[in-house]
Amino acid sequence: MEKYNHNSTFKWKPRKPLKRTALKLSSNSDVAQLKKEIQRLLREIVIIRDGGCIARNTASHTCNGYRNDGELILQADHLITRSNSATYGDSRLVVCVCKGLHGWKSVGSNMRKNQYDALIKTLLPKNRVELWEKCEQESWQAHRMGFYDWMLVIVALKSELKQLQ
Repeated sequence: MEKYNHNSTFKWKPRKPLKRTALKLSSNSDVAQLKKEIQRLLREIVIIRDGGCIARNTASHTCNGYRNDGELILQADHLITRSNSATYGDSRLVVCVCKGLHGWKSVGSNMRKNQYDALIKTLLPKNRVELWEKCEQESWQAHRMGFYDWMLVIVALKSELKQLQ
């Protein structure tokens, strides 16, 4: 026998629980591939430029986050959210940090971001801190980038990397 909702003319059907799926973090679109390349280049640049974790010589931090072979895991950390296209590929707004420091900042939806930012600002040259603060103030302004804009970012980053090597 079919059940009907007495408040509706539609048939009542038992609902299945919603199926939860993992958040899709990557895409195979052309722009997504360009952004992966930008991330790769930025990581390479900041590791060379910063000489490892930027906080490695501070009294308040001991680097951690090692691979099974004992090598320290280094990551490129964007000082301004990656959702801001205008600053996404600017290496001046990215620093090299160890996995431990990056994880410490990121835990609990960036719960310690203010402490982290204060530390990093003491380690950066004044001109980069000024740029960072200016970009944060203007980060609400939308700047849409297309495929060729991302390609130009890659060309610039490859040139910067070549100069560092």
